[in-house]
Amino acid sequence: MKNISSYFLLFALGVSFASCLKDKAYEDGLYGAVRNTEGGKYVSIVTAGLQNFSKSSILISTSSADVKTVEVIVSLDLGEKSSAPQTVKIGIDNSKIASYNTANSKNFEPVTSDMIKLKATELTIPAGESYAKTTIEVYQNKFDPSKSYLIPITILEAPGATMSANLNTRYFNIIGNPYAGAYKHDFTRFNNQTGTGTPHSLSYNGKDRTALPISEKVFSVPSGYYIEPNYNVTANSNGTFTVVLNAADVKTMKDNGVELVEGPRIIKADVATKEFIFQYVVQAGANYRYIIDRYYKP
Repeated sequence: MKNISSYFLLFALGVSFASCLKDKAYEDGLYGAVRNTEGGKYVSIVTAGLQNFSKSSILISTSSADVKTVEVIVSLDLGEKSSAPQTVKIGIDNSKIASYNTANSKNFEPVTSDMIKLKATELTIPAGESYAKTTIEVYQNKFDPSKSYLIPITILEAPGATMSANLNTRYFNIIGNPYAGAYKHDFTRFNNQTGTGTPHSLSYNGKDRTALPISEKVFSVPSGYYIEPNYNVTANSNGTFTVVLNAADVKTMKDNGVELVEGPRIIKADVATKEFIFQYVVQAGANYRYIIDRYYKP
C-alpha cells in the first residue's frame, strides 16, 4: 500500500511540474493567433491584423539621415513541434492600401523603394522552431512628414501550411500631419516678464526648422529658448488650435531652475498660410524670460 501511494505521489508531482513548464516563445507572443490547430499548421505575422494597427505605427524623424530598423516576425502554429522546416514568402501588398483608405476614409500612400527596404522576402522557420524574422530598414529623411504612408507586409506563400485569414498582414504605418514639414523660425527673447524693450542678442530670424507629426491631429516643433522645449500643437475639429509645451521638457527645465510661469498661448495660427506664433514666460531665480516663437513657410 505504501508503494502504491508513492507511485501516486510521483505521478501527481510529475503532472504538477509539467504544468509549470513555460514555452518562452508562447510567453513572448511569437505563436501569433491562438487557435485549435486540429492537426494542421498555420502561419501568421506577429502583431498583424487591423486590430493591431496602432501597435504597428512607426515613429520617424524626417530630418534624420539615420536608418531606422523595424522587426517583422512570422510565426508557425502547430499542435506539436515541427519535424521539417517551413518556408514563408512575404512582401508588400499595396493592393490593401486602397481598400483600407476606402473603408476608413483615410489617405495613406504607398512607399517607394528608396524609402524602405525589406531585408528578406524568403524566410525559413527551422524544424522544431516556431518563428523566423527579418527587418525593414526605414530611410527616415525620404518621407514627407505631411503625408501618411501604409506598408502592408503580407504572407504571400507558405507551402504546406494554411495562411491566417485575419493575421496574414501587418499594417505598418507612418502617420503624417498636414502641418508638419519645413518651416522658417523667428525666435525673440526679452529679459523681462512683459515682452517690452529691446530683444536679447540671442534672438534670431529665419532658422530652418522641421515640424514633426505626432499624430494626424498633433505636430511638434521646438522653441528657440534654452533646451528648446517642444510645442505640441493640436488641430481641433472646429478649426482652432491648442498648444502646450512638452511635459518632459518642462520638467527638465524646472529641474534645472527654470520654471514655466505663463503660457504657452497662441498669438496666431493661420490655417491657410501655415503661420504659427506662440508665446510663454519662464522664471529663473529672480529673472524672467518672455519668449516668442514664430513659424512660417519658406
